[in-house]
Amino acid sequence: MDLKRLRGILFCTLFILTSLLGSIFILFPFLPSAFIAPVLWRFCADRFVAFWLILPSASFYTSMCDYIFGIKFHVTGDLIENHRSSLVIMNHRTRLDWLFFWNALYKMNPWLLITHKISLKAILKQIPGAGWAMSCASYIFLERKFDQDKQTINRLVEYYKATGYNYQILFFPEGTDRGAQAVKVSNYFAEKNNLPKYGYVLHPRTSGFSHFLQLMRSKNYIDYVYDVTIGYPYKIIESEVDLLKTGDFPRAVHVDIKKYDIHTLPTDDEDVASWLSNVWKQKEDKLQYFYSKPAEKRFFEPSGERIIWPVCFFFFFLKLFLLNSHVIENS
Repeated sequence: MDLKRLRGILFCTLFILTSLLGSIFILFPFLPSAFIAPVLWRFCADRFVAFWLILPSASFYTSMCDYIFGIKFHVTGDLIENHRSSLVIMNHRTRLDWLFFWNALYKMNPWLLITHKISLKAILKQIPGAGWAMSCASYIFLERKFDQDKQTINRLVEYYKATGYNYQILFFPEGTDRGAQAVKVSNYFAEKNNLPKYGYVLHPRTSGFSHFLQLMRSKNYIDYVYDVTIGYPYKIIESEVDLLKTGDFPRAVHVDIKKYDIHTLPTDDEDVASWLSNVWKQKEDKLQYFYSKPAEKRFFEPSGERIIWPVCFFFFFLKLFLLNSHVIENS
């Protein structure tokens, strides 16, 4: 067995083992508080899960990616604010995008790992350890059946609102990663509706996004929508199976964030769907330009405030302090 494959086995083993032991010995003893004192449970569970991600100097997952596997993360654009409720949308290139997105959050502001929630496939709930921890973290598990998922989304958003905490919810409008079968379905949809075929994204499922947005808006539980674009300048690793079998990891991951104030988005469902489709067309163009360049020159043009992480920490943390001071004054 070569060293590279051994790294993949090590990563998957540690990922499962640490989440398994953390669930049994840290999360489960506090589980009764979910029924006795649900707000306290939410406070503790969010921090216990984040503690797995954030150790004293760097997160477990970030340390593994940065220092053991040598992945370089490039994060640009607008800062995601951890004290504001928001919906985060991202293209879904691989089955590992949401894992790599943790690193982007850590680089922007480690506190985001406490207030970050993810929508993901329901089958992942069955993973021993990791699935249990994600359930305790109240991640949103979706079956990709809109009528059924709508009830799940309603229940979780109402729950988030009731806790009194502001969360940033990651949602993939494409519904799945850009695998071969998904590309065929997307292309068929494009042909049927006289739309262009995309080479780097899938056509988004507008119904799910529209429902999510309008629900959060009706609950007065959304301030921003963040459009996140993720790209891999070198080899693209499609899934956790590839990690386990080959031990291959992407050499670099690029993430760019663009912030939209909720008041700038349309209120009608059809207009919301058109807005999302337009954002995805822009994302396709952005990725087409990104991949048109030689691998070593593939960088996103920063969006919005054009921040490039890491930044000057004095001014960055000064900004975070001022933002949080403003929240305290208005609370």
